[in-house]
Amino acid sequence: MPTLEQKQRGYQGVRNATITTLLPSPGELAAAEPEVPVMRTAQGIAFVRTPETRFSALPDYAFAPNYVEIDGLRMHYVDEGPRTGETVLLLHGQPTWSYLYRRMIAPLAKTGCRVIVPDHIGFGKSDKPIDLRFHHFERQVGLVKSFIQKLGLDYITLFAQDWGSCFGLRIVGDRPDLFARVAISNGGLPVFTPPIFYIPEPVEIDPAAPSLAQALTPTIGEPFPVAFQAWINFTLTSPGFDPGQMIAFMCAQGGRPLSPEEIAAYNAPFPSLLYRAGPRAFPSMVNQCGPRNAVAWGGLARFTRPFLHIRGTLDAQFGTLEMQSDLVQAIPGARDQPHAALEAGHYIQDNQGETLADLLIDFITRNPLPTNGAPGMRHQ
Repeated sequence: MPTLEQKQRGYQGVRNATITTLLPSPGELAAAEPEVPVMRTAQGIAFVRTPETRFSALPDYAFAPNYVEIDGLRMHYVDEGPRTGETVLLLHGQPTWSYLYRRMIAPLAKTGCRVIVPDHIGFGKSDKPIDLRFHHFERQVGLVKSFIQKLGLDYITLFAQDWGSCFGLRIVGDRPDLFARVAISNGGLPVFTPPIFYIPEPVEIDPAAPSLAQALTPTIGEPFPVAFQAWINFTLTSPGFDPGQMIAFMCAQGGRPLSPEEIAAYNAPFPSLLYRAGPRAFPSMVNQCGPRNAVAWGGLARFTRPFLHIRGTLDAQFGTLEMQSDLVQAIPGARDQPHAALEAGHYIQDNQGETLADLLIDFITRNPLPTNGAPGMRHQ
């Protein structure tokens, strides 16, 4: 059995590197809310769908919904701007959804770009499998790849943050031909071989779990493994895990507190624990970031198209100069680009969304598409 020290800090050679047993089980969670319709895909994946009424009158989010079906699950996305414009793909992380980009979508669309912002499966207006074990890193990467393929996207300008960076950089490494430009903030593409984090066995809701502040405040300033292990433990075991409060906690650290209405908007997709498998499980996916990511780094090391890094200086874990320097030095397309640092926290899109949009517009303008290329054509 791992020691308390190992549980808190993570350690090499963790045997239970993925989620196995759940208490209560997904079926028991569903039985506790008999009024919630549980649907199934043809492959037997049980999922719930957040009622549309939860998304009415959200502040600064009046975008028309769009949906595409992938593996029997409905994936939502925002699609703004002219369909003939250059594609800008914005990928969110955990536990956010496309609402995170509400300050950036309109400014980008006004430049003539087609701005596409999906909600990952398990988040936002997308369908939500109720079993935590559905949310495996390779599956989520595959879902984003399928989304890109279903919409026929190419010549993509990518901006991604947090888990969106993990998925985005992995896909850029696997399929660099799809991307014209890439911008990353407060995230990366980790490789942990072997896994270094402890996953509880079984994963059990703990009525005595600490509050968000009690769980995270002591880890501020601690090394990444310590802080992230605490985050894994909290999201998996806390019965009161509240995505909106967590985002508010981080946004306040970044210098822009959220209003009660904004916190409610971030919570809109997740009315109860039954809907929160994605936000609960995503942190533990870090243990699945292994050899395939290492292979993708080979592709990134040959990526010569424009690459920009923008960090939030108040994000002590992912906004450091060291992380920015590592990415800039590793990716050839980063050379001679105006990499930036904004006074913002982890959720830089919320702290400095308008400024971030301006930086992306400048990035696109500085790096025009080849004269022999146009939206709708593959790179040769």
